[in-house]
Amino acid sequence: MKRLLYLILSFTIACSGPSAETASKVITSEGIAADITILAADSLQGRGPCTIGEVRTLSYLQSRMKELGLEPAFNGSYLQQVPLVNIFTRLVGNVEIGSPNGDIPLINAEEITVWSPVLEKEIVLSNVPMVFVGFGIRAPEYGWDDYKGMDVRGKVVIVLVNDTGFYTKDTTLFKGNQMTYYGRWRYKFEEAERQGASACIIVHEEAAAGYPWGVVQRRSNGSDYYVDEPIENKMNCKVQGWITSDIARKLFTVSGLSYDELKAASCNKGFSALPLLTTLSQRLENRWNKCVSYNVAGIIRGSEKPNEALVYAAHWDHLGIGTVVDGDSIYNGASDNAAAIAGMFAVAKAFKEMKQAPKRSVLFFVPTCEESGMLGSTYYVNHPAIPMDSTIACLNSDVILFLGKFKDVTVTGLGHSQLDDFLREEAEKQGRYICNDPNPENGMFYRSDQLPFLLAGVPSLFAKGYTHQTELGKEKTLAKIAEYWKTIYHKPSDQYDPIRDNLEGLVEDSKLFFLLGNRLTNDRMVPTWNEKSEFFKDRCIKP
Repeated sequence: MKRLLYLILSFTIACSGPSAETASKVITSEGIAADITILAADSLQGRGPCTIGEVRTLSYLQSRMKELGLEPAFNGSYLQQVPLVNIFTRLVGNVEIGSPNGDIPLINAEEITVWSPVLEKEIVLSNVPMVFVGFGIRAPEYGWDDYKGMDVRGKVVIVLVNDTGFYTKDTTLFKGNQMTYYGRWRYKFEEAERQGASACIIVHEEAAAGYPWGVVQRRSNGSDYYVDEPIENKMNCKVQGWITSDIARKLFTVSGLSYDELKAASCNKGFSALPLLTTLSQRLENRWNKCVSYNVAGIIRGSEKPNEALVYAAHWDHLGIGTVVDGDSIYNGASDNAAAIAGMFAVAKAFKEMKQAPKRSVLFFVPTCEESGMLGSTYYVNHPAIPMDSTIACLNSDVILFLGKFKDVTVTGLGHSQLDDFLREEAEKQGRYICNDPNPENGMFYRSDQLPFLLAGVPSLFAKGYTHQTELGKEKTLAKIAEYWKTIYHKPSDQYDPIRDNLEGLVEDSKLFFLLGNRLTNDRMVPTWNEKSEFFKDRCIKP
């Protein structure tokens, strides 16, 4: 009898497969390196959307998903079409500011940059009144409305970048120095559109924006991709752009106002928008072409709740072939984002090692056009393989440092949901601690593929080892980070060197994400929002 019970127990254990901890051991630096080497190779030509580089990238991603045993996520296909339109905007002549003291011509790219996201060949604004609306925010949870009492329909709104917390450091209003979504340029344009403005111009200040004027300057007489979907209602806000703070001061001065005083007043509740004594005139010409890019996704179907899913995300696109730097024009994107995809595939391998499928489904999502404004993930949340209200969480990976193991797990956007608590518990098992982004004012939480999921109501995590490399310590690690952003990020030098680069940190992060995902897909409860998050919704899936 004892022998029979022993055999039954042994059979049960064998059928259940290895533990999650054991399964995580299949995540190795050798396996991750193999994927990075191919995805960051010159032959993929920088993985630009709608190029031969995309064709080669898609071929590899599909073959790897098939090899890993992932089921195609889109009706028998690993691919999801993402219709795109690339709009080229040219400013004809100058932007003219009309004022009581006469017209003020603005120098394109140096003082102002403007473009139009609409499929119209010519966009003309003629002597359109301008209104200063502070930070251009409507946030009911904070009792904040910069548009209150001001009808801006058909007008040009001038708005400040970031939110009031950046200046006041008051955590009871917004989140102090940590930027909220209300501080992002994307939100400013969206709100101006909802208010019926004809144009929205953001005042650029480097510290508040988190990047220099050169980043927005590139948009002058340039192009951007957009998702090519029919717009139900014709857009009101046909012109978007930025001006320098020096030009903003001129606009206020000719209106008899002080820019600095009004910026300070904008930080207070009860601020009222006010008209300027200036108008804006400009003529833009648009031309465009259309193409189709692709999201890629494979899925492990849940054993008990297949219609609920956890999403792992890591974008495949990079900058393709661009400006020559030190004799190299291929922007390989090894850290951004070949490494994150390699880590995701390692996580998928660990899930398959478990033999028994998790209770909920796991979607491995590799979107296109993150570099163009998260277009692939934006399209996906509107056309999901698993409905958004049944998607329990998104774990996104982007921009990986090849520095070795880390003691920290930096959570960019710490404090939004219960995911932080789950992550902390798993990180502590690795002997690690979680911490906030060292520069929360830069709003990095809103600059990668978790954002469309957040806007769709899905708790999301953007985390990795980042600020405390085990051997270097914090100070030297931060110096390495600064060096990365200055010399590697979005440059041809973003390449993988197996002799120089240490992938052990990515191995640890991948194991962490696997163990966290295993918990999320098998637990009875799912993560909920923290009420102070601007994305808070009472949307918890009932167990």
